[in-house]
Amino acid sequence: MPIRKLAAFAGLAAIVASGLVAPATVSAEETRTKVPSFQSSTVAGDKIALDDLLGKGPILIDFWATWCKPCIKELPYVQRIADEYADKGLKVLAVTIDTPRSQSQVKKFVKTRGFTFDVVLDGESDVFRKCQGKGSIPYVVILDSEGFIRYQHTGYRPGDEKELEHEVVKLLREAGVELEDPAEAAAAEAENAG
Repeated sequence: MPIRKLAAFAGLAAIVASGLVAPATVSAEETRTKVPSFQSSTVAGDKIALDDLLGKGPILIDFWATWCKPCIKELPYVQRIADEYADKGLKVLAVTIDTPRSQSQVKKFVKTRGFTFDVVLDGESDVFRKCQGKGSIPYVVILDSEGFIRYQHTGYRPGDEKELEHEVVKLLREAGVELEDPAEAAAAEAENAG
């Protein structure tokens, strides 16, 4: 630690110790970011609200657009994760940030690829910002059942889906669902084979 920082820290510690300033206690809960409530429309024309999804299990939110090539590569993996864990309590939302100009293509895009998760329209990027999105897509967040962000990832490279699935499994396990983590199983299988 640089001498200036060490001196500043020592000075602050002395002030706290003197009783002039109470030490700040920050719990783990206070350091996590809770996503503000949002409501939006799906491509099917339904309304979907975050508050209605809370308390039922983790929520995976994937931000994408029809013109985003990495998003198009990632979405089939998001569908596979949705298929695998929906009956275990996972909710998946695919939030398109296509603008109103290109939103007319979204419904056909989703239908031709056979995606079954809820696709939410976010042409003004309001939901994106509420979920701490900044800059590029694809952007994935996983919320716990209380709406706190527990995982964030921007971009897509082959293999990222394994980390995403690991995080989903971890949160489902925390919720009491008994699951084998595919990454752990693969590592154990490789160790036994070698």
